[in-house]
Amino acid sequence: MGIRVQCVTTRDGYDEFARLPFRVYGEREAWWPPDIQNEIALLSGRSPLSNHLELAPISAHKDGQLVARVTAVVNRRYIEHWNEPLGQLIHFEALAGQHEATAALLEQAIEWLRERGMRAARTGFAAFLDYPYAIDNYGALPSFLLRGNPDYYHRYLKDAGFFTEKGQSDYTAELTPEMRSHYEKIIDDVTGQGIKIESWREHGFLGAVDSWTEVTNAAFARHWGWNPITRAEVRPMMASLRDSPVADLSVVALADGKPVGTVFSVPDLTYVLARVRPGVKLDPARGGGTRGALINIGVMEPMRGRRIATAMASRSFLTMAQQGMRYAGYTLVHDDNWPSRRTAESLGAHVTGNFVTYRRDLTFER
Repeated sequence: MGIRVQCVTTRDGYDEFARLPFRVYGEREAWWPPDIQNEIALLSGRSPLSNHLELAPISAHKDGQLVARVTAVVNRRYIEHWNEPLGQLIHFEALAGQHEATAALLEQAIEWLRERGMRAARTGFAAFLDYPYAIDNYGALPSFLLRGNPDYYHRYLKDAGFFTEKGQSDYTAELTPEMRSHYEKIIDDVTGQGIKIESWREHGFLGAVDSWTEVTNAAFARHWGWNPITRAEVRPMMASLRDSPVADLSVVALADGKPVGTVFSVPDLTYVLARVRPGVKLDPARGGGTRGALINIGVMEPMRGRRIATAMASRSFLTMAQQGMRYAGYTLVHDDNWPSRRTAESLGAHVTGNFVTYRRDLTFER
């Protein structure tokens, strides 16, 4: 029957597409499975993000079996924000030993982007849609939201003409008594300057979500790869977390009563969302109920240089420790984001995972 590459357009096709990761990762001791229903909602245009996106989920079958997948995306909001006709490839997954099928899959996705005027393609970073490819810790459970892809993905992508565009790191801090005392001092120093730091629960959860949206848009306006988001998108995604530990771990910094910085953090979700084989004991620095994670941190530009980011992270990490967590993740940091790297180091964190984003320029092709 050979290789068949096609766009996916049916509910059954979306379901098969969304379940391929179970074949790629299903034999692992621990991994993060996809949210099937949310993925299908995105593919079928029923996601809060859909208004800004044109998508083409593409599958590759060999001898009747799905062996690789990818979704080509034109994100009009990203293009308008950066004035760059760049398309994105998300949801990339493939089985081992499928070089020919994967090459055909990626080439069809590139052609779809080219037909829509895209002059470059990126895979491995898109706000709320895609995350970088791991280049170490293969087979280990990655931090929440991050990829634990097989090592052969890099060969597939480079064979398809992609090159490394950006490197990122995942940091981990051990929440020792010494570090907790250090965090308390940082918070005292910053609050002594008149900065107030509140949890999202103290601030009012939905108000904090709105503050996170506005501060993140301002703080990340020129942050590589980011594009603006809206309250209408963020509120539905965050609302279910109102009564969870997220409301205590996430924080808002205020100056003169106005939000100037925000942090979004989560508890250890391993036993809530990950698939862990019975009897498997995870490294406590990587999960298993003992590692929280700071996912996003931002400070408005006029307020930078006052250690507000470090104080917000310190407050989040202290709360993690109070809730019984022994480690805290600080994720993701671009290799060239020196201020954020210095913040991570000042929190006692060190690099425990490395990732890359790929790009293919289409301008001079053909």
